[in-house]
Amino acid sequence: MTCIVALEHAGAAWIGCDSFMGTVHQKDRIDRPKFYVRNGMAIGFAGSIRAAQLVEHGLRFRPHQGSESIQRYLVTEVARKIRIVLNREGAAVREQGTDSQDAELIVCLRGEVWTIQEDYAVLRSAHGYAVAGSGAPYALGALAATPKMEPHRRIMAALKAAATFSTAVCDPFHVEEIR
Repeated sequence: MTCIVALEHAGAAWIGCDSFMGTVHQKDRIDRPKFYVRNGMAIGFAGSIRAAQLVEHGLRFRPHQGSESIQRYLVTEVARKIRIVLNREGAAVREQGTDSQDAELIVCLRGEVWTIQEDYAVLRSAHGYAVAGSGAPYALGALAATPKMEPHRRIMAALKAAATFSTAVCDPFHVEEIR
């Protein structure tokens, strides 16, 4: 129950989030952004807070090597380690002999925006942006309607649209440029 928005613009990536914390019966505001930045990489999260905390505090990734494909790095280093730690800590969801994460992750690295799907697949949209969480459909509509808007304002518009129409998205909003 959240909204994470990230987009690519002029060689940089931007990421933003709301502050909703709660269930269908109660709501509060989390005291920090739903993304963190380390070593030039931002990871935003929607879904299981436990999974997000394990990724943030239980993992260290080797730095991305400039000559290495970003997709290869995210597949072989980042997504692989996320899968290992979530399984080890009992935070992976097990169904029909497979494991998956109960979280949606958005990664910003070297000006690109990627998603790590619940089956640990790593994908990048041809649109140059990604969203996650229950507010995603509203944020996608706002992003599609504002292609010429400056990135900070565009993310704010997407988050405000999500907060207007989703009961599980609220301010304050956090936005950061990742270089």
